[in-house]
Amino acid sequence: MFNQARPPQISPKNDHPLSIKGRFNRLSYLGWYGLLSISWSVLFTLILAISASFSVNNVQVHEPILSAFSGIGAIALTALWFAGFYFQIVFLIRRLHDLNKTGWLCLLLLVPMIQFFFILYVLLAAGTPHRNDYGDIRPSAAWEKLLAWIMIIFSLITIFAMFIFSYYFASPDFWDTPTQILQNTTEYF
Repeated sequence: MFNQARPPQISPKNDHPLSIKGRFNRLSYLGWYGLLSISWSVLFTLILAISASFSVNNVQVHEPILSAFSGIGAIALTALWFAGFYFQIVFLIRRLHDLNKTGWLCLLLLVPMIQFFFILYVLLAAGTPHRNDYGDIRPSAAWEKLLAWIMIIFSLITIFAMFIFSYYFASPDFWDTPTQILQNTTEYF
């Protein structure tokens, strides 16, 4: 008779986060994406260091780094890239499921101008507050919330640092300094 709001339902315990079935809310999505980013960076550095240390030609400083991208190191880095790409798509599909959208929308990442707005939509849109076509609500674990907030704060600090960096180098005072140094240190001017 009356349109009563349904209470949120919690997903069963057998929901596996690395599967495309299920949902990720915003904090779970950012938490798992942060975990993927950290683990990918550590594995990338480890593969680079190991393959560079097994390099035959480590006479010069830049040689081991370049040789890490050949042979077994290149195969390992390529496999790591594909694994990271796969898990990014899995997390994005789960986030789209929370928005009650099909996972096929992740193909919008291939459209250059639309991908920016699509990622903003995925990050900022609120998920459905009740059971939808893709399952029950999946609550965020404490570590997912913590890692998500660390990712948010880190991203804001990075954006602020990029703004300060570009402001510093775009400042007219910065560009006048080399000319003034030349004028003060050489008698030609």
